[in-house]
Parts: sequence; C-alpha cells; structure tokens
Amino acid sequence: MSVSAASAASGFEWRSSDLSQSYREGEASKAGLTLAILTLARLSLVPVILLSFMRVPALTAAAIALFVFTDVFDGVLARNQGADGPRRRGLDSMVDRIGIDAGIVGAYLAGILPAALLVALLARDLYCAFICARMMYRRNVAIKADWMYRALNLSVALGAIAAPFLSPTLWVSLTGAMLLLAVAVAIDLTRSVRLVEGTPPGLRDTVLSAGALRRQQIG
Repeated sequence: MSVSAASAASGFEWRSSDLSQSYREGEASKAGLTLAILTLARLSLVPVILLSFMRVPALTAAAIALFVFTDVFDGVLARNQGADGPRRRGLDSMVDRIGIDAGIVGAYLAGILPAALLVALLARDLYCAFICARMMYRRNVAIKADWMYRALNLSVALGAIAAPFLSPTLWVSLTGAMLLLAVAVAIDLTRSVRLVEGTPPGLRDTVLSAGALRRQQIG
C-alpha cells in the first residue's frame, strides 16, 4: 500500500472512531435528558401528597406508591443505560428529599406533627442537602444510598401512609423514632462526605457506595 493510501485509510479510521464516539456521547446525553425529565416528573406528585395528607388517605397512599415506584424505575433505567452518574444521583436525591419533606409538612398542616419535630426534621434535611451540594460542587461526587438510607426513606413513606390509622400519640412516637434514625443517617453521611473531601483531588466525577465508605471509615 502506498504512503498516501495508508494515510487516507488511517484518516478514515480516525474519523470513523471520532464519529462513533460522538454518536455514543450524543446517545448518552439523550438518555441523561430523558432520565432527568422522568426524575423531575415526580415533583408533580408533591402537591398531591401535601394536600391530601390525612384528608384523602387513599390518594396519599397512591401518590406515595407511585413516587416510590418511579424512583426505583428511573434508577434501574439509568443503570441499564449507563447514565447513573453523580449529577443524576444528586438530582434524584434532591427530588426524594422534596417528596419526603412534603409528607412532613403535610403532617404538620394536618395537626398531627408538633412544630418542634417539624423544625428538627427539616433542619436535618437542609444540613444534609448542604453538605452533599458542597461535595458535588467540589468533587462532582455523589453517594449511593444503601440499606441504612433506604430504611429511613421507606419508614417515612410507610409512616405517611399509616398516619390516618394510628393514634396521634403513637404516630408522634414513631416520628420521634424516625428522627433518631434520620440523625444517625446524617452523622454517617457527614463522615462519608468528610472522607471524600479529605482524599486526593483525583477522586472526583464518580458515584460511591455509602456502605463502602462506611466500611472504609471503620477500617
């Protein structure tokens, strides 16, 4: 093969590879946009949860169930499409917190949650949101929830569904227990964030498991 032919072939292979990479990046971008829209669509359920709490229990339960189902669905979809990056994780966590806080505010407006518990739970969530946003800004790192974090979210969802069928005293006691679990999660999250931010600058643009970070802290 002549030098010019070899050069042309090499150039063609380079352009083909470049076009293939551009195509993959374009597809990943489309998948990311679709997932972001799907995640944000869950916010449409927040007013339903807020306004129906203790007023229309069946509607509250249906809205929470749909919120949880779509949360699981977009997570599975993101992993299957290879688009489960830190920004999607961060957006997903933000929407989760808004949904959970809607239930908390709904309980307060319904008169079954004392103001002290409302303030404590919301303050805890604002603190967690702040340290996670700081870590995202500095490192573009998100922490993937494990059983401990999911147990908190699930307990809040089940507590909101069960609230109309429990006595006010029992429900407040359960909410107090949720607060203790929420504080434990916040402490664990704080340690994980400090561990990430204390590592060399090369650790960035990734998703880390909460369980793996916890084991590293213990070790």
